[in-house]
Amino acid sequence: MAVNGISNMINSRIRLTGMSSGLDTDTIIQQLMSIENAKINKIKQERQILEWKRDGYRDIISKLRSITDEYFNVLKPKTNFTSTSAFASFKVNSSNESVVTVTANAGAASKTHSITVSSLASAAKIVGTSGLVDGIKGSNTVSSFSLQGREIEVTLDGVKKTIALEDYANINDLETKLESALDKAFGAGKIDVVTTGGAIEFKCLVNGSTLSISEPANNYISSLGFSNGQKNYITGSSDVKSDYSLYTNGSFKITVGNGEAQTINISGATDINDLTAKIQQAIDGNSELSGKVHVSNDGSKLSFTTLSGETVKLTSGDSNNVLDKLGFANGAIVSGTSSSVIDLSGNEKGKTFIINVNGVDKTIEIDKDYSDLEELASYIQSQLGGTVNVTKDASSNKLIFSSSGSDKLIFKKGPEDGLEKLGFTATDNKSNKISMSAKLDDFKSNFKSDLNVADPNANIIFTINNETIDVGKTYANATLNDVINAINSSKAGVKVSYDSLNDRFIMESKTLGAASTIEITDTDPANGLLKAIGLVGGTYTAGTDAEFTLDGVSGMKRSTNEFTIDGVTYTLKGTSADPVTIDVKGDIDAVVNNIKNFVNSYNEMIAKITSVLTEERDRDYLPLTDDQKKAMSEDDIKKWEEKAKSGLLRSDSILENIVTNLRRALYDKVEGTSLSLYQIGITTGLYQDKGKLVIDEEKLKAALNDNYDAVVQLFTQSSQYTYSESLNDPAKRATRYNESGIAQRINDILQDNIRITRNASGQKGILLEKAGLVGDLTEFDNLIVNEMKEKDTLIDKMLAKLYEKEEYYYRKFAAMEKMLDAMNSQSSWLSQQFSNY
Repeated sequence: MAVNGISNMINSRIRLTGMSSGLDTDTIIQQLMSIENAKINKIKQERQILEWKRDGYRDIISKLRSITDEYFNVLKPKTNFTSTSAFASFKVNSSNESVVTVTANAGAASKTHSITVSSLASAAKIVGTSGLVDGIKGSNTVSSFSLQGREIEVTLDGVKKTIALEDYANINDLETKLESALDKAFGAGKIDVVTTGGAIEFKCLVNGSTLSISEPANNYISSLGFSNGQKNYITGSSDVKSDYSLYTNGSFKITVGNGEAQTINISGATDINDLTAKIQQAIDGNSELSGKVHVSNDGSKLSFTTLSGETVKLTSGDSNNVLDKLGFANGAIVSGTSSSVIDLSGNEKGKTFIINVNGVDKTIEIDKDYSDLEELASYIQSQLGGTVNVTKDASSNKLIFSSSGSDKLIFKKGPEDGLEKLGFTATDNKSNKISMSAKLDDFKSNFKSDLNVADPNANIIFTINNETIDVGKTYANATLNDVINAINSSKAGVKVSYDSLNDRFIMESKTLGAASTIEITDTDPANGLLKAIGLVGGTYTAGTDAEFTLDGVSGMKRSTNEFTIDGVTYTLKGTSADPVTIDVKGDIDAVVNNIKNFVNSYNEMIAKITSVLTEERDRDYLPLTDDQKKAMSEDDIKKWEEKAKSGLLRSDSILENIVTNLRRALYDKVEGTSLSLYQIGITTGLYQDKGKLVIDEEKLKAALNDNYDAVVQLFTQSSQYTYSESLNDPAKRATRYNESGIAQRINDILQDNIRITRNASGQKGILLEKAGLVGDLTEFDNLIVNEMKEKDTLIDKMLAKLYEKEEYYYRKFAAMEKMLDAMNSQSSWLSQQFSNY
């Protein structure tokens, strides 16, 4: 049973005692149990001391791990003192950085180099042909020169302008005036209009510019005040309810224009046609609505049409509303069919719009410039015919579209056919640059080299450098962007880019050097995609190696422009006829700073360990019991525990051994080296410094300048045996110790104490076996934690016995209370008997 569980069981029992004796039984038993409780408190204190010791060891473990992570970590070469990389600080200088730049690593030596770069390494490259698309030329000749009212949209380098067409005398007049309009829009000399055999061609005269033409939106319908798709009728959003008994005595309301809402009453209906007829009958019988609204059905839904051109609004009836059953929402509106105020500016000729009359589109093209609105209304009505009426509003310059029959009207924007009138078809090329987003099957005829697409639904597949590339899309769906992405993400080892200034594609090998090549198999032998985009038939340049002369050795080659020779990394930037001088000098100041940082961290580690080894232990301060804590403030508890924790690791043998071994490692001779620490200016300080190291910077700099390699060897020399090889073999360990440099020795000592790997006996580092590492298996399985578990078990047993003994005392006192109660009862009875006499 857990310690807290037993304690809670003991403390939570409620008893009623001393009822007969008047004794404070609880206090008496607590006093009797105080000796037993003292024994348990002693074990708890011993357990608490173990926990504090564990935490103290873990603080040391954390410090040692921070040292190994920073200064003995292969992933941090600049501060890894077991490697020469920690001492590889160089100052490098190139006399011409436009030709070559350099860096130096651990393998470099202080030296002056000379390099002459004859050529740079380059990738194999194909520069595609320019001008990939046909000119901007119409396929058809211009058949009519009456083009007023038509417009085209022209975009030059992202600037878009709408160009209004005119009536022209002939093709030459069209060429002259259209070019003049383009000059006015974009500036003279930028766009040329050429006519050949009656066909129009647009040419861009500015190198690198992008020119395109398109159809602008025909918004004349909007200038009349109608929206595209506007109707003179409304159709129910849902079918008419087929239970026609629901309409008996039903009602809803209709409002026309600014008039009052009129109630439509329905007596009943047998089917949708009967329902339609009865609603129309009610409308026609209402003087406010008659001739203004028409009702129809399509077999399932009703439609309401405004015949007068006024707005019609449907609202709910006051009683037995059936509007929703007819399929309409409350407030449904039929838009009026009167235009906005029209200002006849004399520029209407050629403008177009469409009115769909009962399902038939009728294109209205204004035949001339009108100055009289009634005359314009008459012309539009003549074009529509039938029972559609177009009249001028009596009080304003507006046109009203009405019907003397039951016509359904839909207003639409007119055809966008400016380019069509200039002879351009839907498939004609309309840009001087290739389209990266157009579908290839749609764009195939716009290439100068026609793209052969045998099956638009076939995937695009070709081969580059023996790598089959499947774009994953068909000609009908793929764009050139898709093709480029497929190539660049493939394993073909090439990259493709589009040069918009020259309208060409460039393919380059991703690797440099003479070995880099590009081999292409197109989608079609004669007219494939890669030919259409200019890569097949483009200019091929083979890859080349970098060629240079270094330190007098001529004819040297490398396949890249960055390479390392003898610890110096050269990055070639350009070529030169004259040699470039490279100075590589050891950066002694940087090395000294690195050593100083290492020594400072070492001293912090030594200070941490020696502080706990020499800390005084005040044995008058033991861990507080629960009862003692209840009588103290939090601040007093904190101060008490600080004293109680002090000195717990004083003269600890494990920590003493670490310090001793570290000191020995610093001053034992490293076999094969000619130096020792004191010879390079690193010594221990005064006695009170407790083994901390002191650096004489001038002496250290002199040693590095005079005997750099020996200083590096003193720190980094490695043994013939690895740490793991020597871990279970004392003889190899002794050899490794003698052969290893100082950094290697220090790292071995730290690993002996904090390593997470196991030796042949299954043991990890000494400190981990002692106190454990958080996050490692040893966190819950180590000497101290196991001892704490034994204390917990002992406490559980003692608490169980304490509980049994406490129960024993309570049973004895309960028996006494029972006897006293009997005696009191007998005494009371006797007193009662005597009182009768």
